[in-house]
Amino acid sequence: MRKILLEIPLPFFQKSIPIYSYGFMLMVAFLVAITIARWRAKKEGIDPNKITDLGIYLVCAGILGARLFFIIQFYKEYKYSLLSIFKIYEGGLVYYGGLFAGIVTLLVYVKKHHLPFLKTIDLLMPSAALGLGFGRIGCFLNGCCFGKVAAYIPWAIQFPKTLDKTGMVDGSPAFIHQYELGLVSLSDTHSLPIHPTQLYSFLADVALFFILSAFLRYRKKDGEVLLLFGILYPVIRFSMESLRNDTPLFFGLFTIAQIISIGMFVVSVSLFTIIRLKSTGKEVRG
Repeated sequence: MRKILLEIPLPFFQKSIPIYSYGFMLMVAFLVAITIARWRAKKEGIDPNKITDLGIYLVCAGILGARLFFIIQFYKEYKYSLLSIFKIYEGGLVYYGGLFAGIVTLLVYVKKHHLPFLKTIDLLMPSAALGLGFGRIGCFLNGCCFGKVAAYIPWAIQFPKTLDKTGMVDGSPAFIHQYELGLVSLSDTHSLPIHPTQLYSFLADVALFFILSAFLRYRKKDGEVLLLFGILYPVIRFSMESLRNDTPLFFGLFTIAQIISIGMFVVSVSLFTIIRLKSTGKEVRG
């Protein structure tokens, strides 16, 4: 865990500018994702510059949507500290909120610039998966999105107890959570061993990137890459939520992300099946 990646000194002001690892990894995620998307756009006959502009709009809309979704999910923690809402550099984004905001932004942009909607979104989906993966590295460095206690697995990790400038305990999120549950004391230096869910997600998202990239070349119709993403990502997210220990359950069963994952999976499987059946029917008649 390393919330602040580095600090840039300002000699004349006796201060320094902190570079937060979470924000830095979001920047890396964007640069990697947009570079790959531009390369694919050129191969698909779409202006790469429009993809770059679209990417900037999507990032802005995605961060706002993801942050809003997070605030709604954890509103009790923010209703007495409204200024904390704007501390995005400390973490606290929910992907599904960003996804929905991104889709709306994408619809508006492609209509305005006369781009093929399904073709454009298909070439963006592998980049989105890879960007998600790099974002999870940011979560790992920030200490958020942590997993459940897993004392008996050899790859379990322990997050440290961190102190603020006054010496008060201010983290890590996993340590604070376990302290509130009475699992650790203030004399402990680290949390109990937990699942590295952020790293699980990173590996799964990278695998998803390669799967979508391979499928992109063999899709029969535009929109199928989007639907495959809608099938596979909910499985990943549902599984990760089962191992995480920082999200509340609704009705004692599922988190919000799991509920959305179920709906997205059902819709995507249904639409993908319908499209493939129609394609097969046309080939038979032909």
